[in-house]
Amino acid sequence: MKTQRGQALVEFALVFPFLFFLLALSIDVFRVDWVTSTVAEAARQGARQAVANEEPVDNAFGPTTGPCSGTTQTPSATGSGCLKTSRIYDTVVSVLGGFSRNTSLTEAGPAACPYPAAGAASVCVYPNEQGAAASYASCDAARTSLGRDPAPGDLGARGAEYANPHYKGCFEVVVTVIYRYDTVVPFLGSAAPNLLRISSSTTMLAEY
Repeated sequence: MKTQRGQALVEFALVFPFLFFLLALSIDVFRVDWVTSTVAEAARQGARQAVANEEPVDNAFGPTTGPCSGTTQTPSATGSGCLKTSRIYDTVVSVLGGFSRNTSLTEAGPAACPYPAAGAASVCVYPNEQGAAASYASCDAARTSLGRDPAPGDLGARGAEYANPHYKGCFEVVVTVIYRYDTVVPFLGSAAPNLLRISSSTTMLAEY
C-alpha cells in the first residue's frame, strides 16, 4: 500500500505542472477575449464622444464640467469641454476599467500610437485638438485637391474645425487603443509578443 501511495504521489507530481499550465492557459484565453472586447468598446466610445454634435453654448473645448456622451446616453450629455483630448481619454480609461493601469495618452494616428509595456495601455486621438485648419475652401475642394476623400489629419485640427465647420461632412476623427496583455502563463508573452498586442481603432465622421 505504501508503495502504491508513493507511486501515486510521484505520478501526481509529474502531471501537476502540465495540468497547471492548461489551467493558466485557459484563464489567459478567457481574459484575452475579455480584454479584446473591452479595448474595442473603449475605442468606439472615445470616437463617439470625439465627434458629438454639441451646441456652441456647451463650449466643447472649454473647461471641464458635467457628463459627456462617451459613457452616457447622448441626450443626457450636458458637459462642457467634452471634445477635448483629455476628456476623450477619461472616457476611454473609464471603459477600460481594470485594464487601464499605467495608461498613456498621445495625439497621434494609429500607425504612430506607442506600444505600451505589459499590462498597460496607450490611447491615441487624432487629429490634434489644437492647431490650424487646412486651407481648402470646402469638402469638395479638399476632395478635388487630394484626389480622394479626406482622411483623418488632412483637414487640420479638431478645435479649428469645430470653431468653423467648413469641412462638415468629411472631417474624420480616429481614436486608437492599444493594450499589451500581461499573461498568466509564464514566458508566453516572450514567446508570442505580437499575439498579445490587442489594439482597436475607431474612425467616425464628425457631426459638428
